[in-house]
Formats: sequence, C-alpha cells, structure tokens
Amino acid sequence: MNSRFDRLRWRFLLLLLFFMVGCSMTQTLKKPEGEKEFGQETSRLEKLSREHPEPSVRAQSHLQLVFLYVNCRNPRLSYARALQEMETYLSLEPAKAETDDVKTWFTILKEVDKLRSSLQRTRETIRSLRDEMTGLRETNNRMKETIETLKRLDLQMEEKRRLIK
Repeated sequence: MNSRFDRLRWRFLLLLLFFMVGCSMTQTLKKPEGEKEFGQETSRLEKLSREHPEPSVRAQSHLQLVFLYVNCRNPRLSYARALQEMETYLSLEPAKAETDDVKTWFTILKEVDKLRSSLQRTRETIRSLRDEMTGLRETNNRMKETIETLKRLDLQMEEKRRLIK
C-alpha cells in the first residue's frame, strides 16, 4: 500500500511539473525578429505601460521596453528611449533600483547617452569648422587674386619707371 501511495505521489509530482513547465513556456518574453515585429511588440508594451491597472505590470512593461530598445536586432535602436524607459521604471519600482543589475544598466545607459550627446556636439563642431574652413578658403583665394593683381601693377610701374629714365 505504501508503494501504491508513492507511485501516486510521483505521478502527481510529474503531472504538476509538466503543467508548470507548460505554463512557464507561455510566460517567456517573445523575441521579435523583424522591424514589423519590433514595432508591434513596442506598441503592445507601450500600451500596457500606459493602460494596465496594476503598477507592477506597468513597471515591468517599461523594463521590457528598455531591453527592446537596446536589442542588437532592433532596426530602430534607441539608447535615449531606453534611458527614458529605465528612469520611468525606477520611478515606479524604487525598491528594485537597489539591485546591481538595474544599477549597472542605468549607469551604462546614462554613459551611452553622455557619449551620444558628446558625439552630437562634436559633429556640430566639425560642421562649424568646415563652414569656417570654406570661408577661409574663399578669403585665401581672394587674397591670392589681390596679390596677383598687385604683382601685375608693380611690374607695370617698373616698366614705366624704366621708360622714364
């Protein structure tokens, strides 16, 4: 009788395990592949983050958006949007902000944003330097023409002096 009970218990345990695995498989985050799928998943998560009644679900949606925006397969990669979503997530889940993973991701996203800003300022500086260089080339060309004109005038004056002597 004891062995019959053990077999029943093992069958129940295996059945429970089977259903748990089945449920956990449906709960995993679908990984989008193409631009259309990324757009659909982004829209779905943005809607969830705005409209879901539970704050924890809204916070998790913001966190999933962070990872969606920084996904290497995302054709519309956006570190700035990821940083915004991370800040929103941290405001909704301040207790989770103390975990090392969240701190690490937040720090990385802030640094990437700083580098992006720095790169943008550098591009603007390069653009203004190119404009300035173009202006200086034009000025240089006008000065060369003026020098050539002055040389011709100097030669003409020398010829007239020789003729006068």
